[in-house]
Amino acid sequence: MPESHDAYDLERGSELLRQAAEACGRRLTPEEYWWLGVGLAATTLAEMDGKEFAVRRIQQLLDRLGRAGSDDDWFEQFHNELALLDAEGLLWPLYQRDDHGKMARTDVAVAEGFNAEAGYVLALAHLAIARAVNHDEPEAIAPLAEIVGDLVEGSPATDHLPRVRAALGFDQEEP
Repeated sequence: MPESHDAYDLERGSELLRQAAEACGRRLTPEEYWWLGVGLAATTLAEMDGKEFAVRRIQQLLDRLGRAGSDDDWFEQFHNELALLDAEGLLWPLYQRDDHGKMARTDVAVAEGFNAEAGYVLALAHLAIARAVNHDEPEAIAPLAEIVGDLVEGSPATDHLPRVRAALGFDQEEP
C-alpha cells in the first residue's frame, strides 16, 4: 500500500500538469499532455527506484518538449530513459515494437479532449499497472490497460480516477 507522501507527490504532479501550459507560455496539444502524463509516470517510477539522475534527465527532456515539441532525437532520448527504467510500456498505445523490434509509432491518435487531468489519470493508471506487475496481480493489468486506451480515445478522466486510485491503494483506509 502506498504511503501518504506518495499520494502527495502524485497530487503535486497533477498540479504541475495543470500549470504546464502557463509554464510553456502557450496552449498545449493533447499529445503533449499525453507525453507529460507518461513523463509523470516515468519520473515517479525513477524516484521510487532511487534513480535521481534518471528523474533529472526525464525532467530535462520534458522541459525540451515544452519549448520545442518533439523530434526524432528527443524521442530516442526519452525512449532510452524509459528502457533504462524497464518502462517502455508507458509509450503504449501510441508506440509499440514493430516487426524488426524497433519502437515505432502506431496509428493511434490522442483524442482532442485529452488534457492535464487525462494526463494525470494516465500516469496513475500506468503506475497502477506497474504496481500490479510488481505484486504479481496479472488479473489487474488488463482492466488498467483498458483505462489507458479509453483515456487516449477521449473517455473523461473523472470516470476512471476512482478505479485507478483504488488500484493504487490510495482510497483504502490504513489498518
